[in-house]
Amino acid sequence: MRLLCAVFITLVAACGGETGGAPAGAPGEDRPLEVGFEEVYRIGGIEAEGWDAFTEIAELDFDARGHLYIRDDAASSTRIVVLDGLGGLAAEFGRMGDGPGELRQVGHMLARPEGGVVIVDDGHRAYLLFGPDGSFERAIRFANTGASQTASAERVRAAREGGALFLTRGAAASFSGGEATVAAGDRTIYRVSLDEGEEAATAPFAEGWEARPERQATFEAADPSDMFGALGDAFAYCEPGLVFDVLPGGAVAYSDSSAYAVKIQTAVGAPVRVVGRPLHPEPVTERLRERVRTRALEALESSIEEQFASPTGDVPEALREQMGAMLEGMMAGLRDMLENASFMPEVPLVRDLRTTWAGSIWVQRWGSDPLAQIQLAGGEPAGGGPEGDGAADGWIDVFAPEGGYVGTFSLEETLMPGAFGPGGLVAYVETDEFDVPTVIVKRLPEAVRLTG
Repeated sequence: MRLLCAVFITLVAACGGETGGAPAGAPGEDRPLEVGFEEVYRIGGIEAEGWDAFTEIAELDFDARGHLYIRDDAASSTRIVVLDGLGGLAAEFGRMGDGPGELRQVGHMLARPEGGVVIVDDGHRAYLLFGPDGSFERAIRFANTGASQTASAERVRAAREGGALFLTRGAAASFSGGEATVAAGDRTIYRVSLDEGEEAATAPFAEGWEARPERQATFEAADPSDMFGALGDAFAYCEPGLVFDVLPGGAVAYSDSSAYAVKIQTAVGAPVRVVGRPLHPEPVTERLRERVRTRALEALESSIEEQFASPTGDVPEALREQMGAMLEGMMAGLRDMLENASFMPEVPLVRDLRTTWAGSIWVQRWGSDPLAQIQLAGGEPAGGGPEGDGAADGWIDVFAPEGGYVGTFSLEETLMPGAFGPGGLVAYVETDEFDVPTVIVKRLPEAVRLTG
């Protein structure tokens, strides 16, 4: 039930344009970049049988030495695999449980620049710090200073210099004592200090543009349809996402609107510098509104069938009836919300944003699929490759550290890397026809690496 809420909170804010947000003629104005990435090593695949046999790779991240950290999920367990610069096994760890150093509910994994990882554990409500060899060092409790800060982290990045995380909060749903609480999330980028202490010091670092008010609603869990009316106008189609990444020196780069404007903030309260290109978002038309609503309702029905088609097994009849009634109410509420949600006036241009260790900014634009944003509302893999299932239409614009436009990659040739590392390293995940993942590490050419 919680997953269903999260998926469609994301979906209702999504939108695809008549041209997927790309202005007419934009591809012809791009400065094409050749891929030509040198392969360093690859690990995994259908023939792997030992530690290199991966199940579902959720996240990738590099430390300052070029060691790659892989979060591999299998059923209800998580393990962390660490590779050295040649692709050899450097460490492997991760055990589920409630004790010190054990994992309960992993939300995110981030490499520490000096080596080791930070696990954002939503079950323990803490940041778990591990050393380069996988040894547990300490736990730092989440800050508990308000609903927006106790919601689950949506996007998390580790500061290049170490000692801190930057994160955004997503929509969240929780159930307790017969009541359910749903929070729409906010548009703030928080800085979380990992210095000595039992509780993380969390403070706002940058405020993204907020098109809709932050909203939280509490209601009787027996009638979940109430939450959609209570949340009201907190959601809208074509609302731009808040995407960000870290830059050297403790700065962040982020996109928060439908315009092509990447904002760079170096410190709290510091003036914001903007970089971008002269590309303009498409207006939302009546035809687009009809198509988006139709796709959203189709996605709702499909997700309901997928998530609730599994056998109920030994669940008592009374509980099955209760679950059915809750599902029926939720479906009614979701359907009403999707049919009546308002639209933002423009189609967002920016889909994602990543940065390199040298400070270059990679901006991913939406492609020509008019409804791709709704199709992807349930989530995306950790990192794709041109030969994987994630191959899609769109572009990646590369900007130099000083903000100048360098050129553009086509997503038909390379997807956004799952992780960037020092010395121009990038990591991708590709899956075969059996969904078996392979990790591929490559090195960017000098023309794109731009030092570092």
